[in-house]
Amino acid sequence: MIFAITAPMAALASSRHVKAESQTSSSQETSPERSGEVADWVEAAAEGDMQAFRCLYDEFLPYVRHNIARLVGPRPEVDDLIQDVFVQVHGSLGDFRQESSFKTWLYRVTRNVTIDHLRKRKKTVELAELQPLRANARTLSKIEARDQVKALYAVLDQVSVESREAFILFEVEELKLREIAELTDTSINTVAARVRRTRERLRTFLEASHAEESS
Repeated sequence: MIFAITAPMAALASSRHVKAESQTSSSQETSPERSGEVADWVEAAAEGDMQAFRCLYDEFLPYVRHNIARLVGPRPEVDDLIQDVFVQVHGSLGDFRQESSFKTWLYRVTRNVTIDHLRKRKKTVELAELQPLRANARTLSKIEARDQVKALYAVLDQVSVESREAFILFEVEELKLREIAELTDTSINTVAARVRRTRERLRTFLEASHAEESS
């Protein structure tokens, strides 16, 4: 069942919408010179300079959109959540102490807004053995890919928002366990356990679906 498990991941990575988001996000590596410019924007925006805040918005909009879309899936509320993130960023810039990069701080704001939304929506490991899943996305047709993405997020809707986030960051974004632990302010073992539990839930779901199709 390895291919059955990896297929939704490949579909997610290869879908047209998410692929475009991935390209805008992955290309956004901040050079030292750019970091200095961002720091100037942050300082000015914190003092009420709306032009500087607009520069931050334009610079990091693709990054915020990418991370929200990965967590919530192909849902219409992505744009509303983006707006919520930047409203919170605007109101919280004065609290940014530069103990981390602005991009890391922004991810945490984005994460908190998105996780709060997912929690509200729900209401209405051995580290050496844990390796990222891999699959060739070209083996899937467009229709199959769309169905696989829906299947993936149907499973993710059944797990905790923390497990959902860890799984997406590890399996889709291909971050290291250590990087995820730092971003989410938790232990590596906890991250690994969350990924493992979600992977097992996905395997069970897909095996059941396969059995129904075969009967």
